[in-house]
Amino acid sequence: MKKINHPKIKNLLLSNAPPMLALLLLAPTHVYAQDRSDSNPQSETAVSGLGDIIVTARKRSENLQETPIAITAMTGEMLEEKQIVNVAEVAKFAPNVNISPVANISGSSASITAFIRGVGQTDFNITVDPGVGVYVDGVYVARSVGALLDMADVSSVQVLRGPQGTLFGKNTIGGAIVVNSVEPQKDFDLKLEAATGRFNRADFKGIINVPLNDNLAMRAVASYETRDGYQKRLFDGGRQGNKDSFGGRVAFKWEPTDKLTVNLSGDINIRREEMAASTLVNLFESPNLLQIVNRNGRTLAFPSSTYAWNKLQGGAGVCGADGQLAPVNNPLCATTQWVTGNIDSTWSGTKNQSDFDLWGTNLTLDYDFGGINLKSISAYRDQKATIQFDFDGTPHPYLQLTNNIDLWQASQELQLTGSLLNDRLKFVLGGYYLKEKGQDKNDLRFGFADFFSGGKIDNDSYAAYLQATFKVTDRFSITPGIRYTDETKRFDPSFQTINRDYTAPLGQAGILPYPDGVFIAFSQCVTGQPTPLLVTDPASPLFGFPLPGGCAPAATNPGGNHTMPAVQVAVKAKEWTPAISMDYKISDDVLAYASYSKGFKNGGFTQRIFPAEQVAPSFTPEFVESYEIGLKTEIFDRRLRVNIAAFLSDYSNIQVVVNEGIAPRARNAGTGRIKGFEIEGEAAPADWLRLTFGVGYLDAYFREIDPAAFPIGLNSKFAFVPEWTGSASFNADVYRGDRGKLTLRGDWSYQSTTYKDALNSSELKQPGYSVFGASASFTESSEHFTVTAGVTNLTDKRYIQGGYVDRDVAGTALATYSRPREWFLKLAYKY
Repeated sequence: MKKINHPKIKNLLLSNAPPMLALLLLAPTHVYAQDRSDSNPQSETAVSGLGDIIVTARKRSENLQETPIAITAMTGEMLEEKQIVNVAEVAKFAPNVNISPVANISGSSASITAFIRGVGQTDFNITVDPGVGVYVDGVYVARSVGALLDMADVSSVQVLRGPQGTLFGKNTIGGAIVVNSVEPQKDFDLKLEAATGRFNRADFKGIINVPLNDNLAMRAVASYETRDGYQKRLFDGGRQGNKDSFGGRVAFKWEPTDKLTVNLSGDINIRREEMAASTLVNLFESPNLLQIVNRNGRTLAFPSSTYAWNKLQGGAGVCGADGQLAPVNNPLCATTQWVTGNIDSTWSGTKNQSDFDLWGTNLTLDYDFGGINLKSISAYRDQKATIQFDFDGTPHPYLQLTNNIDLWQASQELQLTGSLLNDRLKFVLGGYYLKEKGQDKNDLRFGFADFFSGGKIDNDSYAAYLQATFKVTDRFSITPGIRYTDETKRFDPSFQTINRDYTAPLGQAGILPYPDGVFIAFSQCVTGQPTPLLVTDPASPLFGFPLPGGCAPAATNPGGNHTMPAVQVAVKAKEWTPAISMDYKISDDVLAYASYSKGFKNGGFTQRIFPAEQVAPSFTPEFVESYEIGLKTEIFDRRLRVNIAAFLSDYSNIQVVVNEGIAPRARNAGTGRIKGFEIEGEAAPADWLRLTFGVGYLDAYFREIDPAAFPIGLNSKFAFVPEWTGSASFNADVYRGDRGKLTLRGDWSYQSTTYKDALNSSELKQPGYSVFGASASFTESSEHFTVTAGVTNLTDKRYIQGGYVDRDVAGTALATYSRPREWFLKLAYKY
């Protein structure tokens, strides 16, 4: 597609109390009471006190306070108030939720890494499933690339914590993020918005709703967001970390009878962006080709990428002799001279590209039989992405990765919902099918070799689920549920070939007995062979290396340069995942509940392999069994709402990503336990003031470790899992009179120390930090125009969002940092 061009105009509470108090002092002590109204169909705000928040977590509309599930729910109005522009920013206000707008080992600007209650996944590869399910209008988003959803015209976002397998079509082992768009309405509506800000920000959004006749309405939204990158490329003067995204959606709602509702929508997202910002924080040079490492009682030899560049490629002859470190200041060499010491600058020299194209369609039919509803959700999504990632962080092209992703998914879900026995029994019965096909042709340069990784996938997922709520008494209900899943995941690694072996000159010079290169020799002697043909004499200097003289390539290794057999492999899983909950209304305003649920996430294959494997390595499904108790309260004449949950989860066959050889691999680490609690609430101490708050605590630890997951140990910390999370915000209507309304807003969020990889790399350790935001909005008396000015990341806190560390082979440590402080000015018009 054509590149989008854009114009150039474009210690937890105490330690953070002073900045938050300063924000709160912006609200005066004397204001006028007012009537707050909200046209959002997902909420109903009262004149005084707190209004109802309607959620659909159990496939029917319910009051949040009457739903026995730990949920953080935000209406469209709340999202606008908090200046939430994408799904990752929702996590700031949801306890025990961590969503990062980057993916480790990727330069993609359209990805997320999501964890809920300690369960998630750091890998973005198409052979690895996310641990948190993202659903848009009932449709599962299968991959983390493309899951960084913009909040252009959203009616609600619901974050469900814990396994949700008995109510969702696809496995949701960690939790679910449910995004609902605004449906077409029967009244004409028009909204226009423009924003500017730091880094030449220029955002435009338009929404129009048109009733075409009494039974048919159309709603369309288009948005274009652009801003310059915040990281400077010293190599070519360019930038990284920008935004250049167009999104659009057209939806039709047809109600031919009072029984049938038809919703048809199509959406598109086109991004032509630069690489996600990434900072080289350390470089580990090796003077030798092989790094000898002792791991788990084994002595392993790993090839060094810095050696390969300095001694065999661009630095050959000037970057020191074999066994010597390179001169630090010679610009031809890969050394620590390329560590800038500034997180907003990089010497990266690779092609600066993160392109993403997505389109999808959704047809939802809902028929009311009278007490029983049948819903059909048919959806198709197609995405393509080209992602560059320079993980040496230097001007030299010795560690580069290009992902060329081309995927489609088609899904069909049927839901039968209704009530029986005079509404004492409410049920959901569903069936689901997901088909996913595609490929990732992964072009890598690794210093000592150029090769292709990746492969093709062909996945099928079938599921059936049933959940029913039986009202035993007017106050006591019990809800059992069950789900059956049958999944097959297929992987064809035929792409995986070595196309250039930079060790060949060592063989041709007689230094090594491998004329075509040692890695080609590994390929011929290992890939597809019944038994690896390696030197087995411990006294030989070639112990563990291929047999000198070469090996005849196996039948599944045409050309002799494949790193895995060129055949399709498959894994299957058939699992029952039950759930049960009980709830009791202690009073009209207090609900207590207890629940048990089990979730699973299927296994898969590791697509990053080098130099060679006999078969495609796989990993097995992981499981979570969660026990939870909770209390939902609404007191002081609906002026205060407080919800509390405590839980314990047993986590088994935990899927983690560890470095093995030259590449990160998915492994089953063992078993663990996660304990914690959440408190979140909302208060309306006065009609002009709304406060929200939340705190989460997690104690996540390993109980047993599989040796294959080394160097992860029993004392290792879970990746992306802070012990404490907290948030608070206020929304104060400080003036309402003949000239209009002035509203001040402020927010604070906190995370304690986290590691951004399973290996607990010191370079990716992020100490605890707080982030603040503030804004002011003025709506003139006709309520047509609103002007908003604000600042995000008010204290300019720069924190690590993700990264990649490999000391032994790549010799690099990279980190992606958050965006800096940014101001914005927004003008909105509403018809």
